[in-house]
Amino acid sequence: MTKKKNKNEVKLNDNGVTLEEVMADNFPRIYIHNVEDQPNGDCTMTFDTNKAFDELYKKEKKRKRVSKKGLGNYMVELIRKGMDKEDGYDLKTLKGLDKLPPEGCSGGHY
Repeated sequence: MTKKKNKNEVKLNDNGVTLEEVMADNFPRIYIHNVEDQPNGDCTMTFDTNKAFDELYKKEKKRKRVSKKGLGNYMVELIRKGMDKEDGYDLKTLKGLDKLPPEGCSGGHY
């Protein structure tokens, strides 16, 4: 019998860093766990942000608090910039995220 890996134990890329280690990083990080298409053409996104990202969001948007709606809108803005490679933004995938168990994945639905 094999033990199911906790999401924090999954190695995210070739250097063997785990989600738990990265979320503790001082560099702003976003991890998209899932994007699900909706029948009306919209999509639902599940992602995590670390504390450094939350602080960056508050500074950039001149907010006192992080909200789901605000983070969701900011994510859409960043994804668009990444797709267009605008203002120095880019999108990169990480290896190993397909191995995350569906249960136990944290993050908001936006």
